[in-house]
Amino acid sequence: MANRISDELIDRIREANDIVDVISEHVQLKRAGGNFKGLCPFHQEKTPSFNVNPARQIYHCFGCGVGGNAITFLMEYEKIGFVDALRELAHRAGIALPDRRSERIDAEDDPAVVANQMALAFYRSCLEGDAGTEARNYVKKRALGSDVMSAFAIGYAPAGWDNLLKAARRKGVADSALVSAGLVVERDGGGFYDRFRERLIFPLLSSGNRPVGFGGRSLGDQEPKYLNSPETHLYRKSYYLYGLSQARQAIRLSREAILVEGYMDLLSLHQAGFHNVVASAGTALTDEQARTIAKYADKVFIAYDGDKAGISAATRAAETLVQLGLKVRVAAFPGGEDPDSYVRQAGADALREVLTSSQDFIDFYVSLNPTDDSDDREKAARNLIETVVGIEDSLKAELMLEKISTALSLRPAAVARVYERRRAERQLRGRGAQRLRGRAREHAPGSVGGNGRQTAGPDASPGSTGRQDEGVGGYETAGAHYIAQKGLLGLLLAGGEGAERVRSCLEASDLTHPEIRMLAERILAGPASEDPIDIAALVDPRDDRSLAVLLTELTVLDPVERDGGRLCDDYIGVIRKAQIEGQIRDVDKEIRAAELTGDEERATEAIIRRQELAQLLSGLSSDR
Repeated sequence: MANRISDELIDRIREANDIVDVISEHVQLKRAGGNFKGLCPFHQEKTPSFNVNPARQIYHCFGCGVGGNAITFLMEYEKIGFVDALRELAHRAGIALPDRRSERIDAEDDPAVVANQMALAFYRSCLEGDAGTEARNYVKKRALGSDVMSAFAIGYAPAGWDNLLKAARRKGVADSALVSAGLVVERDGGGFYDRFRERLIFPLLSSGNRPVGFGGRSLGDQEPKYLNSPETHLYRKSYYLYGLSQARQAIRLSREAILVEGYMDLLSLHQAGFHNVVASAGTALTDEQARTIAKYADKVFIAYDGDKAGISAATRAAETLVQLGLKVRVAAFPGGEDPDSYVRQAGADALREVLTSSQDFIDFYVSLNPTDDSDDREKAARNLIETVVGIEDSLKAELMLEKISTALSLRPAAVARVYERRRAERQLRGRGAQRLRGRAREHAPGSVGGNGRQTAGPDASPGSTGRQDEGVGGYETAGAHYIAQKGLLGLLLAGGEGAERVRSCLEASDLTHPEIRMLAERILAGPASEDPIDIAALVDPRDDRSLAVLLTELTVLDPVERDGGRLCDDYIGVIRKAQIEGQIRDVDKEIRAAELTGDEERATEAIIRRQELAQLLSGLSSDR
């Protein structure tokens, strides 16, 4: 099967699975600048050295040396082969793979994926057909244009008990697949009926733009007004953020997200030009949803309804996001309006002004709670401190404590003492729970004792610690020559002036380190306009694992600002010097051989050649 999966399909699957999302399902990650860090799952450590770079879509551990992209991570973590890892990621993104019996790509392994894709097409066709007149009128009333309707694949489930069921049977989709996808409900007396009826349909799309579930808004008298798919193996309500598939890139670029409650809020804001908006549709913001937002954003604007329920929900959401160290601002809409109605009536500029004038979390909280007397101020302070206790970043916590002191006219020292006491209590409870878990592991069948050591992945040899202290891929470093070769590869990977200089001055054959030369050949064979290089695409899981380690080691950290052109010249100078030194060694051998055979003419020519090389070497040394 591996031979039948095209490179284009492999790239599509990899691009549809954000590496931070994939690894976060197995490793607890925390933001560290532009990257994420966590305890490496491939070796035992107490201080996080496992880095994930979302911009380059790669990971690297500086403790044991593992590295790669989302595909190699699953291969190493789950101890599975390339095809199985690719299949798991394809399933995760709702992308079809060729089956094992043919070249066709229209056969899905998961019946629920087939059912969802069929349902999406059915609902879309119903919206455009005769049955969708009422739904189209509703959409027109809500001022949603065709572009946003298409971008979010909005559809319509017509009135009737079994329209989807009948359409699925005509397409050969089994009833069991519809049940697995949550699209039909089993009758008490046997048989099934459609879950969604007479509703505008909002597909819940995965990162690969494949439907994992659906939401529906009633157009008649049905209750509830909004209905979502049930939990399935494809759709986990507490993890899912509506609109993330469309908003991810905009959030990543701006480092800001707008959080709304409902489908219509999101669609109206997106249509108004706010493309960094996501919704916690169907649920109060969960810890899992908040962590997902934190992967892409540093700042979140909460734009919930302006009524009492919306303000209460905004308070809870803000607390959750603040504890993750995010900058949080809460927008206030006049007269109990919601973001949807406000942007339709007042326009995008007015909404932008509302976001600009929004309050930070502490000001928002204080504005909602009485602080007229000392009891009220104490209660507000304790509640706010309880939120700050959950923040891991000590600097952010200290700044918020200062803000609490100022907002409530309290002495900073008093606020700090309460904070330190509550934090100590929380840490004590955490250590107690950790001890209990440790005791449970000690008594678990097949547990490994405290002296057990984990190897660095499936390719580690028996007894290996996984560290490669003397080079990448088992090769010992060769001093400055090795460092220069590695540095030139790093400049190629980084792009910009340094990469252009390397391309103009260097041939891959100039590099003697086998892995560095192999990677340089791949890069130099590609288009020079690609800047920077797509590292995740350059990692081929079928290569020797050391190639991925070398790539990720060079790129996982944020690039240092430097003169790439001059650095390139320095590195190439080292390479040229090593080349000349090698030629001198070869000439020395030739001189000795000529002397042994008494060939004076040959010896003279070799000596002259050595002098010329020595002059070149001297010139290089004086230039440096």
